[in-house]
Amino acid sequence: MGTVFSLTATIFQQPIAEVSHVIGRLPAFMLVLFVFFTGSVVAARASDMTMLLIGRGVQGIASGGSVLIALVLTDMIELRDRATWLSVQNAIQALGLRWLFWINLPPIAIAAVALVLLLGFERPKDGMIQALKKVDWVGIFIFMPSTVAILVPFTMGGILFPWSSWRAIVPLVLGVGGLVLLGVHQRYVAKYPMFRISLFEKWVTVFAFMGQAVFGLCVNMIFYYLVVYWSGIRGFDEILTGVALLPETFSIPIAAIVCGLLMRQTGNIRGAMLIGWPLTSLSIGLLWFLDSKTPLAVLVVINVGVGLGAGTIASALNVALLASTKKEDNGHAMAMGFLCKSAGMCFGIAIGTAVFTVEMRHELEKMGGADVTAESFLRALREVKGDERGRMVIVHALRILWMICCGLSGLVGLLCCACPYPPFHKRDITLESDTSIVSVRESKDRLDLSGINTPPSHTK
Repeated sequence: MGTVFSLTATIFQQPIAEVSHVIGRLPAFMLVLFVFFTGSVVAARASDMTMLLIGRGVQGIASGGSVLIALVLTDMIELRDRATWLSVQNAIQALGLRWLFWINLPPIAIAAVALVLLLGFERPKDGMIQALKKVDWVGIFIFMPSTVAILVPFTMGGILFPWSSWRAIVPLVLGVGGLVLLGVHQRYVAKYPMFRISLFEKWVTVFAFMGQAVFGLCVNMIFYYLVVYWSGIRGFDEILTGVALLPETFSIPIAAIVCGLLMRQTGNIRGAMLIGWPLTSLSIGLLWFLDSKTPLAVLVVINVGVGLGAGTIASALNVALLASTKKEDNGHAMAMGFLCKSAGMCFGIAIGTAVFTVEMRHELEKMGGADVTAESFLRALREVKGDERGRMVIVHALRILWMICCGLSGLVGLLCCACPYPPFHKRDITLESDTSIVSVRESKDRLDLSGINTPPSHTK
């Protein structure tokens, strides 16, 4: 169910952002709210798993529209203040099943009314039809099936069919081929490309995109499998498991907001990176020591460390994207950053499921069990909770996941920390009230990153 939601959010995020660039934020927002409303009703009224999956899939489509929040903030808020507001958005994102879906409906109605009253809308000068012609529809239709073709095998490979099966290999080959075709189309054919080549001209921006992807992957993988730890190894029920996740869910938004406020005052992006990435990597590495006998106080400290590091990174990466790109590319940079994070979250679920299941199967087979299918795996997981040997099987499988996250976080964090970042607080910034779009006049003392951060392949 989590994979369906993340998959649809990833696929539709960039097309929604692209359409909003040409028709305006308000129409795109209203459409997204309507789709989310529909998905919530379908999920709330679901009487079987199929309907629930459909509802979550529809909600995932609308969730891709969450990028519009960042785009509106980018349009209307001065660069120096965006760090604070984007941190608030990150904080909100960190915070009986039927009521869970019904409770979405009142906020949707309130948001719709507020958007109509407060968010201005200027019709495209050439009309809506001409504006829609500027959308890179060919790029969208190449991007969406290519993304599905890559993500689906990662979700099912090693579980429903072996990785050597044509069901895993063929979609991956087609998906990668589709992305190559998309790159050629964006570079040489598209008049209004969905992915602007200018976004990839500086290494600092490229590494920030990589950081967004790794952030999404690690956070989702850790959250999903800490649930397995608390329920499978510590024997907590659903309520206690939710309480056990509070160290992360509280520390992430707190760190995000504090980091955003500090960057607003100092403009020091690199300092946030130097704190966030090492703290995250170290804390994830310490998850290796989690077993059935780890004291609760130690668990809380480690998990708070993960949350504080992740929250700091979340704010720093968003500001890094805005500070390292041109004013006219800010909205596209935010959309691309959200796409990378959403794709990372989707891969976090898919890769985590594949690795954990394969490791569990391998360990259970060493214990003398028969080959474990996808269905019997869940039953086996419940059965091994009762004895210490069974719990160590889960501990071993989880340790593989923690090390994957730690390695990726350490590698990408090193790249992000090594980059020099522009001191965005030194920009001379004004807000044009007639268009509600930020106009940035660069001051003479701003660092020129055009040379030191430009990949050789794009240097002119």
